[in-house]
Amino acid sequence: MKSSNFIKKRLKRYDNLKKDLKKKKIKFSDYNYLLEIYFSKTEINQIKKIVLKYILKSINIFFQKKFKEIKKISTIKNYLLRLPNITPNGVIKLKKENYNEYVSLQKKIISILKRKNILKNLSLLEFVEVRLMRSNINQYNSKRPYSSSKIHSDSWSGNPCDAKVALYILGDKKNTIEFFSPSKIDKNFFKKKINYETTIKKYGFKKIKKLNTNCMTIFDQSCLHKTLNYNTGLRISLDFGIIICESININKFTIRYKNNFFNPNKKNNFSALFDKKKIKSIFSKSY
Repeated sequence: MKSSNFIKKRLKRYDNLKKDLKKKKIKFSDYNYLLEIYFSKTEINQIKKIVLKYILKSINIFFQKKFKEIKKISTIKNYLLRLPNITPNGVIKLKKENYNEYVSLQKKIISILKRKNILKNLSLLEFVEVRLMRSNINQYNSKRPYSSSKIHSDSWSGNPCDAKVALYILGDKKNTIEFFSPSKIDKNFFKKKINYETTIKKYGFKKIKKLNTNCMTIFDQSCLHKTLNYNTGLRISLDFGIIICESININKFTIRYKNNFFNPNKKNNFSALFDKKKIKSIFSKSY
């Protein structure tokens, strides 16, 4: 099958989602590989408020501070960069101390996805990740095999989702995401790869656009992307995977991802999805 036919067939899985957005009169822009879905200022502010509470809870507990709210990252920059619950690629991990704030955030995301007719099109949803995107100025290691500063698909690091979702929250808008279409594609494209650098040489790329910070962007796993974070400030954003295909078998996921997805159309008891007894403290040495 030619690359163009392969892509057309794959991207048809979003047809019903687009129809439902139109039915609900939700404003969106369609770039084939990605959709930009517009949020109201109220929706953005609701999410932003919860995200900042989640982050400030980590800072206040770990550093014994009393921050109540922030408008600029610079206010808490030194504390953010020293938090122990941040992965090399910037995910601010769930801990016992910020559990309630995290559940509030996940519920808010589900609520908005439902309101916009998006949720009904999903069979599985990945738990939302709050991400602090650093730069070379802040000792971000862009040479890692799976560094997000390299052009890639998240499927190359093993994520089994159909598409990823990204939403800008706060910080330097120059620290952003750039999207690309692959020059060619084959049946092995979505398999896990050894690293991003050698893989992109095989498939090639063509620029589509940069992230729209006023929208929630849904981009298919065939949509290549990278973080533009050279000589920039810090950026806080949200991202998570979605699965539209109903026939997918979650039991075939790797251990890393098997517990990362849930059915968002069921009435979820998050205390059951998150076994609080197994969640580590922010004072733990591991993520």
